[in-house]
Amino acid sequence: MVVSPLGATTAKAATIDANAALAIDASTGQILYQQNAKQSLPIASMSKLLTMIVIEQEIKAGKLSWNSQLKITQAEAELSENTEYSNITLEAGKSYTVKELVTAALLKSADAATITLSRATGDNTAEFAQKMTKAARKIGVKDAKIYNAVGLTNEQMGTFKTKGVAADAENQMSAEDVALIAQYVIKKYPDLLKITQQSSATVAGQTVENTNSLLTGFTYHNQQVKIDGLKTGTSDQAGNCFVSTGKYRGHRLITVIMHAGGSDSSNRFTQTQKLYETVLGSYSPHWLTAKYSVKVAHAKSKKVKLVYQSASSIWVKKGTKLKQPKIQLLKAYQTKSHKLKAPVKASDLVANAVYQQAQGLNGGKLKVALYPEKSLPKLNAFMDFFRTITGQN
Repeated sequence: MVVSPLGATTAKAATIDANAALAIDASTGQILYQQNAKQSLPIASMSKLLTMIVIEQEIKAGKLSWNSQLKITQAEAELSENTEYSNITLEAGKSYTVKELVTAALLKSADAATITLSRATGDNTAEFAQKMTKAARKIGVKDAKIYNAVGLTNEQMGTFKTKGVAADAENQMSAEDVALIAQYVIKKYPDLLKITQQSSATVAGQTVENTNSLLTGFTYHNQQVKIDGLKTGTSDQAGNCFVSTGKYRGHRLITVIMHAGGSDSSNRFTQTQKLYETVLGSYSPHWLTAKYSVKVAHAKSKKVKLVYQSASSIWVKKGTKLKQPKIQLLKAYQTKSHKLKAPVKASDLVANAVYQQAQGLNGGKLKVALYPEKSLPKLNAFMDFFRTITGQN
């Protein structure tokens, strides 16, 4: 078992009662605690976060809208009545909006509603799984095993199962992979948090209760971290899982618990609490506000300041000081003389601040993106030539 609090630090940490556990800063991906975080394990309904990413992509592409009406098939209606799975009742022949089905999938972890969403643009189970895999790879999750949008085994999918796939095949990722997916959802689709932060919602006249017991007002709500998401997961192979997110003094965290110990489903919440306590007891967050001056070539300005994105954080072990990072220009934006190469836009990621005392999700030292404080157009040809022959570039 690999247990490490906050990446590069070697101080002893409490062991979390789970097969795998992870805590990261949501803004930078800094690892704050890890325990078997690279081991690929079944993820059950945490899969639905990746499903939501694909649905969001379909909406952006104009193939769906939040108000699109999806008619329930007889098979979907029958599955929704199966009490062995997590569901809300769906009526055959009745239409529900994408927004209603997404709400049911995120709050109640409704399986039949998720299947309806997955075939909304004509995909079968395998085709939608391929879209999920493609989306995961784009995010940086390279070796996930994805078989369906729900997180059930192939056999449990019933009439929606994929031929040629083993009956017990179930979606698998590592805790690091799940954290990457959650981080992407939070950054790219923050409006989904408006759904996951609800204690309950009404879907077609049915009250849908959130399965997240860490929300304010619920049994295990956190006193220090304001939890507003994200997704539970439960299956025989995955056990009781939970990926959560919340803010501590404005700094957003993400935690992952995979296969919490014991058969009590509440242990995923108590272990998540323990994970937050371990992080907050060991580290203090700091906003990254520094600016770094670098030399520029091929632009009117000879220097420019590089800045962090807003609301970026780094966590420092209590009793220690934050060390200055090393600034590394990306090769695509660097001249042979190690200057920033114009033209660049203020939105271009041109460099990284590398923190030796912290670890990132990429497995190496923490790298935090830096951007030019302003856009820098390229000099006209005459001035650029003059700068070059006089050694100013």
